[in-house]
Amino acid sequence: MDDNLKLVLTKHAKEVILYLVSQNIHFSVQCNNAMVQFDPILPDEISQHFHPIIDFILAGFTFESIEIWENGMSFEAGFGKENFSSLVTIPFSSIIQISIPTNNSVIRDICVFMNAMNFLELGIFDSIESQDITNQQLITDDTLEEEKLLESSRQAILSNPNNKF
Repeated sequence: MDDNLKLVLTKHAKEVILYLVSQNIHFSVQCNNAMVQFDPILPDEISQHFHPIIDFILAGFTFESIEIWENGMSFEAGFGKENFSSLVTIPFSSIIQISIPTNNSVIRDICVFMNAMNFLELGIFDSIESQDITNQQLITDDTLEEEKLLESSRQAILSNPNNKF
């Protein structure tokens, strides 16, 4: 990915969040889980359920606790049944999407920022690509085997002088 584009998108994510906070607009942020920090670290029974993309809803006390830094933001959040409290720190460069809630009954949230380039850094598509290559190889192998069988069958038919075409 182009480093200049990454910088532009990171700056834009920060600007959108600054605007939303200044206007007291609650929002959700999705980001690369590997880049998120928790202090204190979350217990395994909570963090083991996280996916590569993690979603935070910033409303209420969580919204009120937002602090904006040069390269990221932090906020207090509660996790799990016991509402385990942790300070969450998210670099702006890890943000994939920012959404705001709507009052519309059809559309619950609307995306106001999207950095699809960050999907590439997740690595979740790498295994799919290698799986596709493996599947393509299997298809190619199967196709070659099928072609060999068809050719063998064709040769058997052609070698019999009683078969007429």
